[in-house]
Amino acid sequence: MISYQSLKQFPKAELHCHLDGSIRPETLQAIAQKQQLPISSDTEVVRQKMQAPKNCHNLEEYLHCFDFVLPYLQTNEALQMAAFDVMEQAALDGVRYIEIRFAPSLSMQQGLTVAETIQAVAQGIALAETQYSIYGTVLIIGMRQEDSAAIAQVFRESLAIQEPKVVGLDLAGPEEDGYLEQMREELLVQIEDKTIPFTLHAGECGCVANIYQAIAFGTKRIGHGIALKGDDEAQRVCADRAICIEGCPTSNIQTKAIMDYQDYPIREWLKQGMIVCLNTDNRTVSHTTLTNEYWQIYQAHHLTWSEVIQMNQNAMHYSFAPREVKEKILKEMASMEYEK
Repeated sequence: MISYQSLKQFPKAELHCHLDGSIRPETLQAIAQKQQLPISSDTEVVRQKMQAPKNCHNLEEYLHCFDFVLPYLQTNEALQMAAFDVMEQAALDGVRYIEIRFAPSLSMQQGLTVAETIQAVAQGIALAETQYSIYGTVLIIGMRQEDSAAIAQVFRESLAIQEPKVVGLDLAGPEEDGYLEQMREELLVQIEDKTIPFTLHAGECGCVANIYQAIAFGTKRIGHGIALKGDDEAQRVCADRAICIEGCPTSNIQTKAIMDYQDYPIREWLKQGMIVCLNTDNRTVSHTTLTNEYWQIYQAHHLTWSEVIQMNQNAMHYSFAPREVKEKILKEMASMEYEK
């Protein structure tokens, strides 16, 4: 029998978690106070500014929540505190491995360099690892609304520092149809020469063509991919190519990509033999946890323990974690005594 507590206790893995969308309001208040920046002393007021509204109409409105947070994430200390906070939340949620993604360019308004932002986040992650039973890594995001040359420069500088915690790249932000085709060669070189793994946000807001382009690009992981819903042909392509879908149900409901948890296409995806894992996307913006994502989908679609375990194993197999970390956590998952 699956219970909320048993899901929480299971050693989970998460591949899709945004740093700036997952900071606790209390931590943001502490960050603001250290910088002597104005912020409400009422945690609930801050929380409301950080969470997507219940009547959110689309992805663009959902993304507005980040505008409130980013001015506070412009120092080394702020980024360290933010990274530690997200790691701590994940650890308390029973997550054993997490990839935290963030865009260095969004934290450079006060003079931080790409390298400094990354090192600060890496230090926050490393500090959390000394206090909790969790392992974290970093994915570097290029923001699609920025000039492709600028994104390419961020990627180059990110790889140049050779920070061990940096394990992959991503493109995120507002999603236009055909956005990959619009990217110039200077942006693609880091991806095409296979120097580092990458994942791509695609099909988050109804554009299945972007999923085909992302697969043609060579990615083995798709962020969200909700546009695959109801498209048997595209689902078969993902299954045949062994593409892992980084599912984010609550986020997809908030952006109106789907109606509710019952509308999430987990059953049709699994029936097609697709590889899927569940994720929070943004713990605070979406007011969720990884346990909650599995709990909601379990309730709506009657997941079995075998399916829960398999999806978490999918996350570890497709993670960009060091091999020894993968092997260790996969063994932990396999050793759990649950009904299969």
